[in-house]
Amino acid sequence: MGMAVFPEWVKFQQMVSELAERLGGTLNEASARSILSLKLEAPTAKRRRTLAEKANQGLLSVQEFAQYQTYAQLLGLLAILQSKARFYLKAR
Repeated sequence: MGMAVFPEWVKFQQMVSELAERLGGTLNEASARSILSLKLEAPTAKRRRTLAEKANQGLLSVQEFAQYQTYAQLLGLLAILQSKARFYLKAR
């Protein structure tokens, strides 16, 4: 299942990187602090472990794969933005 979406995943990651670069260039102190306070409403830890185990075994349903992939993508975007926000605040 994962290999079929690999080209789309690469394209998505490129778009995320470009978006993060653009947003990172527009930060001010208030927006940087706001980004650092963001938290994702995520699946429970137990649900994440279950999805991760099933992913490692290649047993995810289409719906589970979509949930797992979406969470991973959003978590990655948030991590990049928060890193840029921390860098901005330290550089001030």
